[in-house]
Amino acid sequence: MSEERAREEHVAAAEAAEAEAEADADASGDALPPDAIFDALWGRVLEAWDEDKPHEAALKYALANGMLPEIAGRYRKLKDDPDKSARAQRKIDGIVMAATQMMLATKTPPRTKVPWQWTATAFAMFAFVMALLLYKLLLR
Repeated sequence: MSEERAREEHVAAAEAAEAEAEADADASGDALPPDAIFDALWGRVLEAWDEDKPHEAALKYALANGMLPEIAGRYRKLKDDPDKSARAQRKIDGIVMAATQMMLATKTPPRTKVPWQWTATAFAMFAFVMALLLYKLLLR
């Protein structure tokens, strides 16, 4: 039950992010022109809906070119079609998982500890400068 809830939350988050991106693109008015290669791949997906290879090719292209919101939006539009809704939902779930994996793969590495030699050197320089300032200030 928890896995299904997590999946639903991922799907909801992806759909919300996609809707926000579409709204931003519509509001700005300077949306990028559609990609001809992607459009051709998507046309092949629609022609051979029951085959896996066109779906895989379109998804690979979308992953390589940062077009996951575009392909997710196109699958989402097909969710209302009774013949295509089951596969479209499975593909949306796969896109959400791919986006999650991409996000986790770009996670920044944990901060490393500063070597003690650097800390000791900085302290020694601070002590030297303070001693020099005190010498100039008091023994002048």
